[in-house]
Amino acid sequence: MTFRKKSIGFIFGLFILLIVTTACGNGNDSEANGEGDTVELVAATINPSDSLLGEALIAFAEEIENQSDGEIEVTVHTDGTLGNASSLYQSVISGDIDFIYSDKGWFAEHQPVFNALDGYYLFEDQEQFESIVNSEDDLAYFEDLLIESPGLKNLMYIGGIERNIMSTFPIETVEDLQGREMRSGTGATELAWWEQLGASPVSVDLDEVYSALQTGVAEGTQNSLDSMIHNRFAEVGDYVARTQHDLTLGFVVMNNDRYEQLSDEHKEAIADAADIVQPEYIEKAFEQAEEDMRVLEEDFGITFTDVEVDEFIELSREQLLDLAKEYDAEEVFEDIFDL
Repeated sequence: MTFRKKSIGFIFGLFILLIVTTACGNGNDSEANGEGDTVELVAATINPSDSLLGEALIAFAEEIENQSDGEIEVTVHTDGTLGNASSLYQSVISGDIDFIYSDKGWFAEHQPVFNALDGYYLFEDQEQFESIVNSEDDLAYFEDLLIESPGLKNLMYIGGIERNIMSTFPIETVEDLQGREMRSGTGATELAWWEQLGASPVSVDLDEVYSALQTGVAEGTQNSLDSMIHNRFAEVGDYVARTQHDLTLGFVVMNNDRYEQLSDEHKEAIADAADIVQPEYIEKAFEQAEEDMRVLEEDFGITFTDVEVDEFIELSREQLLDLAKEYDAEEVFEDIFDL
């Protein structure tokens, strides 16, 4: 009987010890998941790996790994290998992809005020662009909207790439656009902008712009200088009017539920990476314009025209303010962008 009591006591003691050990082990595992375990993230963009936007996303991923001491590993897919812009946008919302680079126009599907943010001559110049984008909270209004719906956390801005007008005829004034058939994407803001300038917009997908210019379906298009080079539009265009009507404001957004699962240390590592990469690549974007102009002139024989931009600015900002009023955000735009 004494032996049985001792055996039962011994077994009971082992059982208690096992419970305590397991509990301690689970606590350590929780800490490891927050700090020590490797977190694997997937990032994607439709932009080529050798484009500035592609390079910026890759640099961001590498810096995240560096700032997290290797605890976060990011696999970057470029060149649209995981889908087109629309499918990438849907995939980051669903959480199938952790974060993507996205043009701001896509967000209008869930937050219509982004149609106004997609307007032209939003920024006066490089100084204002960098001041707003590199500040901590100037664009918080839009960031909060994205968290609300569709549930995306903005991690970093990539931008500063200027857009200009390429055409098969010279453009020096707004009057030169009257009645001209100019390629537009499907976005309502761009279509309305061409009409505001007096042109006749023709909706053409990006991958069909080359043939549209070549065949005369469209007489011009508005794109970034590097897009004119990468997509070879300069082979079928003759002139570029350096209107600088858009300084690209792109968002690197993450599924917010996935973001909130990260530890505070990992969130900080991502924020620190953004603080390093964002200003560096925005500066590179502005510097790249001069080199892109040289390539367009020397390698493609493009002629840059002297443009009277005042009327372009006036008409574009009329549209911009009308859009801001439509979405009840006039004060927001006036306060942020000094319109």
